Amino acid sequence: MYQSYWQLDSRPFEHTSDSRFYYAAESQRGALLKLRYVLENRRGAALLAGESGLGKTLLVQKLLAELDVSFAPKVHLVFPQMPADQLLTYLADQLTGQHSPLTTGVDQSVRRIEGFLAANAKAGKHAIIVIDEAHLIRDVQSLEAVRLLMNFQHEAEPVATFLLAGQTGLVLGAH
Repeated sequence: MYQSYWQLDSRPFEHTSDSRFYYAAESQRGALLKLRYVLENRRGAALLAGESGLGKTLLVQKLLAELDVSFAPKVHLVFPQMPADQLLTYLADQLTGQHSPLTTGVDQSVRRIEGFLAANAKAGKHAIIVIDEAHLIRDVQSLEAVRLLMNFQHEAEPVATFLLAGQTGLVLGAH
């Protein structure tokens, strides 16, 4: 009804992260600048937290789209509710672009991740791993696995930046 009245091309206020509707308010610009700083200075991790519906996913998508080719690969995990072994297998598959068998052990996944990230860093690239909806990680072992992956380095520099995006419960430790 209002779409034709206001002569809109699409329905407004949908619950999607459509970059056409990105509005760079002061708070979004500030968050984007801080996240760019973390990535461009190749820090190991960053946290983007806020209430539901504020545009965290859209902001992350905008950030990833603006990065140059030296930031690769870019993994955007949007369903983090996995046990640690499955999370590691998923990340290994996404980083390497190769699907592993379902019976992959934690040691094999970690070896694949570590080997890939080391070769990636030697090639002058820096991986970005976004864990969206990170507040949904209820398995402490999964969160610990992510933390341990942050220890991988090449020439005393992190080989990847982990960006955890989620609701404020992530910050408050409401697990």
